[in-house]
Amino acid sequence: MSMADAILRALGGAENVVAATHCATRLRVTPRELSRVDTHALGAVPGVLAAQVVGEQVQIVVGPGRVDDVAEAVDSRLTPPVAASAHPLPTRAIGVLVDVFTPLLPAFVAGGLLTALHNVLAGPGAFGDLAVVDAVPWLRGPVALVGLLGAAVFALLPVLLGFSAAGRFGGSPYLGAAMGAALVAAPGLSADSALPAIHLAPDTGWVIAGVDVLAIDYQGTVVPIIAICFVLARFERFFGRRLRGSARLLLVPLVTLLTTGLLAFLVLGPALRFTADAAAVAMEWLYSSAGLLGGTVVGAVYSPLVVTGLHQGLIAIELGLLSTGGSFIFPVAAAANVAQAAATLAVWVSTRRGSRLRALAATATAPAALGIAEPAMFGVTLRLRIPFVIAVGATAISATLLAAFRVEAVTLGAAGVFGFLSIAPGRVGPFLLCLAVSVVLSFAGTLVWARWRRRRGRPLEGDGTAEPPDDSVVRSPVTGTRVQVSTLGDPAFAASALGPTSAIAPASGLVSSPAEGTVSAIAAASHAYGVTTDDGTEILVHVGIDTVRLAGRGFRPLVRVGDRVSPGDALVHVDLAAVTAAGLDPVVLTIVTNADERAYSAVEGEIEIALGTPVLRRTGSAEEI
Repeated sequence: MSMADAILRALGGAENVVAATHCATRLRVTPRELSRVDTHALGAVPGVLAAQVVGEQVQIVVGPGRVDDVAEAVDSRLTPPVAASAHPLPTRAIGVLVDVFTPLLPAFVAGGLLTALHNVLAGPGAFGDLAVVDAVPWLRGPVALVGLLGAAVFALLPVLLGFSAAGRFGGSPYLGAAMGAALVAAPGLSADSALPAIHLAPDTGWVIAGVDVLAIDYQGTVVPIIAICFVLARFERFFGRRLRGSARLLLVPLVTLLTTGLLAFLVLGPALRFTADAAAVAMEWLYSSAGLLGGTVVGAVYSPLVVTGLHQGLIAIELGLLSTGGSFIFPVAAAANVAQAAATLAVWVSTRRGSRLRALAATATAPAALGIAEPAMFGVTLRLRIPFVIAVGATAISATLLAAFRVEAVTLGAAGVFGFLSIAPGRVGPFLLCLAVSVVLSFAGTLVWARWRRRRGRPLEGDGTAEPPDDSVVRSPVTGTRVQVSTLGDPAFAASALGPTSAIAPASGLVSSPAEGTVSAIAAASHAYGVTTDDGTEILVHVGIDTVRLAGRGFRPLVRVGDRVSPGDALVHVDLAAVTAAGLDPVVLTIVTNADERAYSAVEGEIEIALGTPVLRRTGSAEEI
């Protein structure tokens, strides 16, 4: 008798199966009559590691290496085919900014480098008071094209963010991009070039409480479009559940855009834009009224404002300051950008050759040094958290010195290492000194932190050690709190039926690779990942208990089968709020599934576990114990 036949026989026959699905390790069967299921017989089937009843469902653990084949064999014996049971729609929470920005990093890197190149070639100072394009006139056209390609990424940022954020929240990325395009295009409705059908003259705008809601400029903003896409995704699902057939196809996008647009332009957009403007006014008041303390505070908050996009409110203030003599905003921005560049460079120095983090740090350092810090922040420093904090601290100290020296810019330019071209005469020396302070403090602080982690056996994400990886250990894929395996709510996991197991309650939703190897499997529900090391150790990273029920909702894979990964390389981003809102345990399990060939034991240690901390260690081959 085959394994599938034996399983069905113990389940009470194929006619007793109402629904059958599988996750990365087990079959999940909903029987018609639970009393007909013989769990003892199921557990005795050769190849079955464990069998248990959870609620109205029978779970049959067979392991990640066989579950697909066994499930297919069982399905082929079920007639008619069993439909998967409906899954509840969990409540989603707003994801972190890093999750939204990560897919956009290639565009940021390219746009940043192109913008920096344009600023250097088109800005004055290269030939006395002349720019390169003034000295070489035939370069005007090509340099303008370079500037256009670079500026488009940031000017049309709401379009890119709309696509990414809507997908992040479970909505249509294309509707998100359309909403972002509407935000960017709105001010153009009053322009002469606008389509006649939607042309609004300056005196006939849509003015509410003294605010022309269709004339607010959202170019380069971050928070408004992310908040709007959060709402858009919920409207889309709301209308999608209530419309069917051709009406759903035609009306859901229409009604979703219309309702989201009304809320966006009348409430969310103006409120968040007002917040940005208020933050800008507060920064100007602090810098001009609070002396050195004002400089410290402005330096400390500038990079966080960039992360949220609220720094866009500073543009109007900076233009006004430039028209009256000089701007403090440009020097602070330059100090913040070079601090992020220095921290990113320190991460590059501290990470192992070949890791993804090292490659990303290498490409993000130059744009930040030249004035575009988003790739460095969203790709490197924010992901590691501490380097971002170190860079912010370095900026605060540098901004204090800038305030003491009264350094101001007299024109716009590249807010980075070439920023001295925009600084008032007589203040270039102090400006360069302050930038040097920002660079040294940020680089040294990040380097010391990275080496401290290495001494404690905690590599940076992407493996911060410069030494070859230790194949004898399996590292924690998350930062969090150690959980006793025997207390897990799943009997099979609690008994370590699949192999030596580590359990960590995660502190964040970013789950990383526990070892050097190749991604060998990804569950259909995106909640479980197999990593096979070069020496053949098979490791399963399983996120949550019974999270297969979510059918992938709340899970965003960051790798594909066949990808090469190092310890700390991100595997998946998990919306922990969605998992817990569904009543599920988000504990992250790390399991060596071929323990019949090699022996591993748990590494004892502190309750609080950091990413990359060894949690399982090889003790020999299975034959030796």
